Amino acid sequence: LLLTRLLLISAIILAFSEPYISNNEKAVENKKIIGIYIDNSFSMNAENEKGRLIDQAKNHARNVLNAHKESDEFIFLSNELQGKHQRILDYKNCLEAIDQTSIEAQVLDFNTVINRWNTLKQNESNTKSELFIISDFQKTSFKEEFYLKDKRFTTHLIPISTYPQANIAIDTCYLESPNHILGGQEWLNFDISNISNKDLENLTVKLFINGKQKALSTVSIKAHEKTTSKLSFNNHSIGTQEAYIEIKDPVIPFDNKLYFNFNVKASNKVLCIYEENENKSLFALFQDNIFDYQSYKVGMFDLTKLNQQNLIILDGITHPTSGLINELKLYTDNGGNLLIIPSNKIDREAYKNLALKLKIPEYSEYHSRNLKVAKLNTNHLIFKDVFEKQTKDTDLPDVKQYYSLKNTHFNSEELIMSLNTNEPFISSYINGLGSIYLLCSPLKKKASNLEKHALFVPLLHNMGIQNVSEENIYYTLGKTKTIELQNQSSIKQWRIQKEGTVDLLPEVKTIDQKIYINLQELIQEDGFYTLTNKDESKIVSFNYNRLESNLTTWETEELEKINSQYAHIKLWKKEGIQLENSLKENRTG
Repeated sequence: LLLTRLLLISAIILAFSEPYISNNEKAVENKKIIGIYIDNSFSMNAENEKGRLIDQAKNHARNVLNAHKESDEFIFLSNELQGKHQRILDYKNCLEAIDQTSIEAQVLDFNTVINRWNTLKQNESNTKSELFIISDFQKTSFKEEFYLKDKRFTTHLIPISTYPQANIAIDTCYLESPNHILGGQEWLNFDISNISNKDLENLTVKLFINGKQKALSTVSIKAHEKTTSKLSFNNHSIGTQEAYIEIKDPVIPFDNKLYFNFNVKASNKVLCIYEENENKSLFALFQDNIFDYQSYKVGMFDLTKLNQQNLIILDGITHPTSGLINELKLYTDNGGNLLIIPSNKIDREAYKNLALKLKIPEYSEYHSRNLKVAKLNTNHLIFKDVFEKQTKDTDLPDVKQYYSLKNTHFNSEELIMSLNTNEPFISSYINGLGSIYLLCSPLKKKASNLEKHALFVPLLHNMGIQNVSEENIYYTLGKTKTIELQNQSSIKQWRIQKEGTVDLLPEVKTIDQKIYINLQELIQEDGFYTLTNKDESKIVSFNYNRLESNLTTWETEELEKINSQYAHIKLWKKEGIQLENSLKENRTG
């Protein structure tokens, strides 16, 4: 009986008792991870009646911080994505990060912000989290349905309104030809946007090369439209040309200039290596002033100078030596162009070795029969600007003697001309950075009439000016993460420098004999930079991301509608101490 009474009393005590939880355990249970993102892109440098948008954004961030400082931890995000901020911060460190925030060139879209936020808090998966976005909410960064990206946590929107602003921006530019010769004429194409409600008449566009104005034009653009125009100029010096195109727009100046650079050569060097007699047709064709043509009998040329040539022609070589083959492989690897014209009698083993090294098909059986070129690939780069259109009765070359090619598949193969037997007559292949053109007939009258045909001149001319290793004329800050250097051999440490004001050591990797410069977020200003390792140097141009040029933002009414429709979105329109107090109330429930 006594035992029964004791059991009943114990049951009653357990039923009415609650577990003891210390104050520290309660604090941990209630703790949240608070993310604060400040948009510090160029558009936040604008002003409204309360001052600069970026200063208001920092004040709002301090309000958010103060409202949560008693119990929470913080993650700070901005467009810089600095390594020192990529961790959980306490109140003091987060306040310091906010205070140090300034306008930066880097542009982030909302998806990138969310992805980084999720990455940083992944080790705190059992802790509740909320993210505060403080921005002018440009639609280029906050795209349609941005608010649906992640519903697992509450996203607080704190918009900063700005006056409607007009902007004129140079969006992009490119040179029509990749081949730049001293004295040659160039055409620079460029796009300009008018992001305003007014038509624009007679906007002045200037081109500067090496610090001097070289061309001038005017353009007119309808409201909220883009126009494409062009400028013409001539090359007056060899080497790297530092150029920029410029307009005047005092409201938003960061996109008024577009920097670019290109390299001008004295001429296109063409080398012909022949077996017995020099081909007169080739000699006559390359007498144009844009070419520096040389021809040597096989074995008479210094092979170490092959890399100086833009095009090398092997004309009727019977037995290419292993030394020549190895140099041609290195030459094409580094971006050189090669045309192979066979002899009617070739050393099969030597040409097998040549094909293996250059990753091209072997010549096989030699045929003597009357055929005709039946197909012309007018879309091939070698025929750029040659044809307006091809008609069915276009006259094509006759072929009497030719080699078949072994049926081996090559991913880079492009037919230029093919016979009425569906066999290749001229094909192109890629080896490394260079192009290889393979002709299946000797360049002799008894083999074909190609050298007397109208297609011969544009075909060989374009081979001579092709610049396969042409590099970018500019890069975009924030978009370009890596620069690939071509024809650079030194393994010394590379540096990025700018007019004595910038001297940085980037991460450098060498992969398959190519050098890759990892920029990370090292460069923050547009302009000309020098990549150098003392032995070699190269000019590169950087421009600000034009994503910020379109100033259209989400209107308050649009954000209010989103706020009313989605439970994970909260819109805040208060400021200062009112915002802070409201956030405190929201925090305590």
